[in-house]
Amino acid sequence: MDQTALPQAIREAVTVTTAGATGVARLAIQGLLEVVHDPALLARATTFLADRLTGYAPIWHIANAVRAADPAEELRRLREELDSAVELTVKAAAAWVAEHGGPVTVAPSSSIVSQVLRQLGPEIQAADERDARLALAGADAIGPRTVLNIVGTRQLAARLPTLVVTTSLKLVPGPVFDRLGAPVFEPIPLDSFVGVVLDGEFLTPEEVGRRAAALQA
Repeated sequence: MDQTALPQAIREAVTVTTAGATGVARLAIQGLLEVVHDPALLARATTFLADRLTGYAPIWHIANAVRAADPAEELRRLREELDSAVELTVKAAAAWVAEHGGPVTVAPSSSIVSQVLRQLGPEIQAADERDARLALAGADAIGPRTVLNIVGTRQLAARLPTLVVTTSLKLVPGPVFDRLGAPVFEPIPLDSFVGVVLDGEFLTPEEVGRRAAALQA
C-alpha cells in the first residue's frame, strides 16, 4: 500500500512507541476522520491499521465504527467516550493507590498509568522496584479470561498486587482476542490481577471478563 496517501496521524499511529494503546487509538481516530468522506481511502486506512496494529483491541472497535451507517459520527462518539473514560479511570486509580498506599511500580508504555502517576506525584513511585508494595499496568486488550499487555506484566502481577487501569475500548470478545498478538505483548490470566479500573469503575477480574464475553464478535 502506498502510505503517502494516508494521513500523517495514521502513519504515526503504527510507528509511535511512546503513546500507549490509548494514544494510538486517538491517532487512528484522528487520521480516519480526516479521510472519512473518501470511502475508498477510509477503507484502505482502516485495513492498514488492522494489518499493522495486530495487538491493539481499540482497532477492532474503531473498525466497527468505520462500518457504521455514519462513520464520522461513530468515530467522534468513540473519541469523546475515550477521553471521558480516561479521565474517570485516572481519578479512580489514583484514589485506589492513595487508599492502599505506595510506593508503586508500573508496567511501562501505558499513557493512562503515566497520568495516574502524574496525579499522585513523583514520590509515589518506588525508586527501587524491590521497595514497591503495589503495581499498576495498562492493557492493550482484555478478553473474557486474559489480558494482553507488554512483556513483563505477567512477572509483575505474580510479584505484587497489580491493578489494571484502562477503558472499555480495550475489551474484546474471545474470538477477537484470540487473533490479537505481537512479539512485544504477552497474555496474562485476568485472575492474576487484584482488579481492573474500567472507565472509572473498580471491577473484579470476573466482572471484566463477563463484560468482554458479552460483546458480539
